[in-house]
Amino acid sequence: MNHLCATLLLFCSSFNMYFDDERNDFVQEIGVCAVEYNAYYTEPEKRLPIRLVVAVAAHESGWGTSRFALEGNNYFGMKTRSEDPDEYMIPKENDKVRLAKYKTTCDSVYGFMDLLSKSKKYKGFREKLMRQWFLDEVNYDMLIKKLNKYSKDKLWKVKVMKIIEQLEVRWL
Repeated sequence: MNHLCATLLLFCSSFNMYFDDERNDFVQEIGVCAVEYNAYYTEPEKRLPIRLVVAVAAHESGWGTSRFALEGNNYFGMKTRSEDPDEYMIPKENDKVRLAKYKTTCDSVYGFMDLLSKSKKYKGFREKLMRQWFLDEVNYDMLIKKLNKYSKDKLWKVKVMKIIEQLEVRWL
């Protein structure tokens, strides 16, 4: 419980301290959805760090400016197997990939958080996260390493970690 209270207090009191541009709105929008998911849809030891969620969304969507974020509320590059064309978008560079469309920003955030919280692919991530919660010390670098199956981009971890560091500097 103390993780949620501390997260809410720190996060809600520091919305305007991140950036000097529209990225503040992005951080707030994604962050509010992530806090809500942690509060209502998962057990305390499985809650995902808000900065991690915001950083992945920022990287995957270009701070909310990508076509998939703007047209389909897909902030995480989440794929779908749906056959319904109203439920997916196709990247211009790869017509074999279907990216999910979401009705709201929070639906996209919940989809990403569900993936990390429930998929067998991320069991190691969840185990590492639970150990970190138990020790009351979140190490983003170690968590990011456990997300090696999330992206084929070899520099993905470095890019996401850089955003987390930007958020940490502005968080303080």
